[in-house]
Amino acid sequence: MKTNVFRKFVLTALCSLGLSAWAQEVHHTYEVPAMDAEVQVKAEEVVNKSMDDPEVANKVFMKLLRGIQSKKEQLVAAGTYFLDNNVISAAKLCADKVVEAEPEYVPGLMFAGEMWMKRQDWGRAGQMFDAVLALDTANVEALKVCAIVYKNVNPFAAIDYLERIKAADPSYYDADRLMGDIKYKADLFAEAVACYESYYKGVPKTKEEIDIRSCENFLLSLYSQAKFDRIAELVPEMLAFDAQDLVFRRMDFFSKVNLIADAMDPEAAAATAAQAQAYILNKEYDDSLYVSLDYEYSSALAKEQGDIPAAVKWMELAVQKDETKAANVKELANLYARNNQAELGLETYGKFLALLGDKADLGDTFLYGVKYYQASKGEGVAPEKAQEYMQKADAIFADVMQKKPDYVQAVAYRARLHVVDSSKPEVAPRDYYLKVLEVSEAEADKYKSYRFEACKYLFFYAVSVDPVDIELAKKVHAIAAGISPDDDFVKNAGQYIQMLSK
Repeated sequence: MKTNVFRKFVLTALCSLGLSAWAQEVHHTYEVPAMDAEVQVKAEEVVNKSMDDPEVANKVFMKLLRGIQSKKEQLVAAGTYFLDNNVISAAKLCADKVVEAEPEYVPGLMFAGEMWMKRQDWGRAGQMFDAVLALDTANVEALKVCAIVYKNVNPFAAIDYLERIKAADPSYYDADRLMGDIKYKADLFAEAVACYESYYKGVPKTKEEIDIRSCENFLLSLYSQAKFDRIAELVPEMLAFDAQDLVFRRMDFFSKVNLIADAMDPEAAAATAAQAQAYILNKEYDDSLYVSLDYEYSSALAKEQGDIPAAVKWMELAVQKDETKAANVKELANLYARNNQAELGLETYGKFLALLGDKADLGDTFLYGVKYYQASKGEGVAPEKAQEYMQKADAIFADVMQKKPDYVQAVAYRARLHVVDSSKPEVAPRDYYLKVLEVSEAEADKYKSYRFEACKYLFFYAVSVDPVDIELAKKVHAIAAGISPDDDFVKNAGQYIQMLSK
């Protein structure tokens, strides 16, 4: 199955990297000093009153702050307590005081950095941690938290911090995860794969330790690189962490469909893919969670199994899910044609061209004419309907030729359409087939099948008219002989020319 057209959509639509909450990333990065007893009493009163009586809470806090403003440890201890209890305004004032009073006090700077992170002011948070690193370049905790901060504002600066962490502590597998997340978000999927491989190798394979979102990103990055074998290896392990994770289930199905073509036993591979399709067949998730790709792959699987009606059904669902995906509309048109639904196929292909608009090229338009031509030859088509299809096909080929007079295929199809009575020599197809030879001469090898077809008709014409056009017969026989000298037509035509020449 062709997947290039799908991958980018999958990577942007199925699972995007969000900003992790601070609480999910780290705990306190510094040792929190113990609060003095009287400080703790006042701090608890501030927290308890902050919702019920903010005015009283503010008075108690200001009194507390005056008492500890020159005590760096107590500022950090009380400020951390406020931070942990979401009294952020009080925590900020404590942070401001400790940084102002002791600008080289590492726990104070780390506390202030965490406070700014809680406020999602990533720039100021980074300034605090950079100040720590200016004092101690080997402070691993500061490096770790800097990586988290810069992940949100300057991802590639974050990578520098993460690489410094790995240099100091090669066993810190979370650095690989964070680098993978950054590169995934930047669409650097091959590099993301390398990072996630290192992370997955190092992280303990437990529900408690594994990061599900990064595992999802890992699979999607592999998908972007068409590494379906590796996905098939990883998915069973990852499903043990979360058996209902939709991305895991989806990647399992998609990879197994993609592996059918190269399988030693395609039928068995298709059966395996069908088992992985259960999340769709059984409607195990809310309808809103399914995307067009779920149905596209279901359609592809049905085609592999030779079930064209089912392939049509699934592709109809894919188009319903996303009517803007022109490739799906085109595929649905092709499936309708294969399912003997010519009218629907032609109508749907027209919708495909309308979706492309100005982006439609002559090849797309030409194929529309071919579809009308094929429909006119369909089994059981009424004569008047066949004539209607032929007229539409001819009009389309004429339009293509107007835009590109040397469009060989369009000229050849017009020649075919203008054969009204194949038992008689006719001028219109003769002229079109002569034009085929003319416009294809520069790339004769590329268009040899069309040239051979033209030679056969033109030879028939030349020997059927009265008087026989011996020169035309010799000319086209020579061309045909150059294309396929052992063909029965070439041999018989040569004998006929010899007979005429006697």
